[in-house]
Amino acid sequence: MKTTRAADPLRGYLAGLVEAALAKGTPIEIARTASASALRAIDGADVPPALARRRAEAYFWAVVRRRLVRLSAPSEATARFVLGAVVEDLLASGRGTADVWDELERGWGDKVPRDVLEEFRLRMCA
Repeated sequence: MKTTRAADPLRGYLAGLVEAALAKGTPIEIARTASASALRAIDGADVPPALARRRAEAYFWAVVRRRLVRLSAPSEATARFVLGAVVEDLLASGRGTADVWDELERGWGDKVPRDVLEEFRLRMCA
């Protein structure tokens, strides 16, 4: 299977995701940060073109959600919903469970109730 450098063809696709995020009310700074983060995450990775878009989109929306939640402290129910979506998106972006857990702990450890984070640790490490 042929693989290509994924970042260059994704710029236009990510611009479309930025527009979609803006249409949903996402602040422009967050949408632009998510686009840049997704491009960096995929840049240099040798992935089949069909996977590059899917991984970039999953990473983009994970960053958007994470940044939006940082704007205010979530309730336990909101935290479970958001962390579940983040886990799903990061796994879809090609990350392994250990990397996903590291990302949750680093990015969400001080943003969500500790009990909720512990629930996810137990599920991911089981």
